[in-house]
Amino acid sequence: KLEQVGDPNERAGRINSRMVPNGGQKLIVKTTNKRSDVAVDVTVENQLRIYFSDLHSHTGYSDGHLLPVVAHDYARKVAKLDVFVLTDHLEYVDDTEWLDMREAAWDTSEDGKFVSIPGLEWTKKIGHINIFDPKTNSWPFDLNGFYKAAAEARVTCKFNHPGNGEKVFRGLEYSEIGDKSLQLMEVRRPEEEKAYIRALELGWHIAPDGSDDTHGPNWGTRFAWSGILAPGLSKRNILDALKNRHCYSTLDRNCKLRFKVNDATMGEIIAEAVSNVKVMVAVDDPDEGDLIDKIELFEDGAVIQTDEPHSNSRRWRTTFKPEPGEHYYFVKVTQKDENLMWSAPVWVTVE
Repeated sequence: KLEQVGDPNERAGRINSRMVPNGGQKLIVKTTNKRSDVAVDVTVENQLRIYFSDLHSHTGYSDGHLLPVVAHDYARKVAKLDVFVLTDHLEYVDDTEWLDMREAAWDTSEDGKFVSIPGLEWTKKIGHINIFDPKTNSWPFDLNGFYKAAAEARVTCKFNHPGNGEKVFRGLEYSEIGDKSLQLMEVRRPEEEKAYIRALELGWHIAPDGSDDTHGPNWGTRFAWSGILAPGLSKRNILDALKNRHCYSTLDRNCKLRFKVNDATMGEIIAEAVSNVKVMVAVDDPDEGDLIDKIELFEDGAVIQTDEPHSNSRRWRTTFKPEPGEHYYFVKVTQKDENLMWSAPVWVTVE
């Protein structure tokens, strides 16, 4: 609400721009006289914050325990997550249960405090895929049909528990239309790292996710999480961040990881060709004993540089000139207690 200041025809007010994604937005001013309504284009630019999430879990509506309302309450009050997505197997869920799942997410979600997003898991012999914020629980049975429907629905999806990638989704065979909606892959152990690199080498543009795939009544408290980079904690921001792959997988509940290439945040595709690659890595763990053993920088699936800080906080910068052509870069962090983190890549073309 705008308040009068000075001149009777002048109004002023403040808005929290952190609740919308960075970039171009439209600011609309509504008045009691519709002829005086106005809209102006504005550019929002806020520093990205890190929010911890569990993006894969189940309840008794499929092969887990208890009810959606219990899961959401636990995720918020006990696990103290920032973001939670319940993804029961869609093949188990009837229309009434799907409505209840959505209502539980809507009722629990509160921008600025806790974001809960409805989800489902597409569960087939060829592989499992999570769907975030779908508007329906009816999806094609075949993989190509699913890719097409997901792209048309403009939802964000995630490859689940891929193993080493050889036995799921036809060996992670690349799909141009699938690449429009499949933005994430679960990466929580060395075997899944192989699948992650395999997918990237095949042309997929994906980010690593650290979800638990919880089936017991302990949502968000097990062993893996995702750190999501967004300007503020809102459903709109979180969905936008996942769509743009602004996230990393972590086995440490509170370790913050930032990774940039030529000032582009993890998950981004740099459109213009570059001459040199400038990497910035920032790792911060508030627990003094959680020391960083090493940070490995990957180029096209292989380690090209390593930093060994042996501290719980590190800023690492490195600049180099790669061979001309298309490349992707990501980092892997190993802590002294063997907890791991993987960043989303940044894709670049070197001239």
